Amino acid sequence: MELLQRLLDKINRFELLIAGLVGAVVACWWHKDDLADWRAWMIFLVTGIACSLYLTSMVSTYLGVTEPKIVAGIGFLLGTFGGSLLAAINRAIKAADLWTLIRQRFGGGNPP
Repeated sequence: MELLQRLLDKINRFELLIAGLVGAVVACWWHKDDLADWRAWMIFLVTGIACSLYLTSMVSTYLGVTEPKIVAGIGFLLGTFGGSLLAAINRAIKAADLWTLIRQRFGGGNPP
């Protein structure tokens, strides 16, 4: 019985992987300008898949969703918006001047 449960869990994870991958591929269409090279494309796809795999169970539990098709839909949406969210966070970090913030916060003063 335990073997059957582990097999079903692996199939469920595979469904989330596929849903996240399809969601990230769909989202890539709207982020063509931000994704300049193949490395950026791969990072976008991997982050979408990772968000789908690791956040779907948390979000579906929070929302009280137990139907497998709806959970897969949540995985698709997390895959779609996961890559976009992490790309936006990356742009915000690049735009912020973190060294100045750290120096001001911890008393390093302004650079000469």
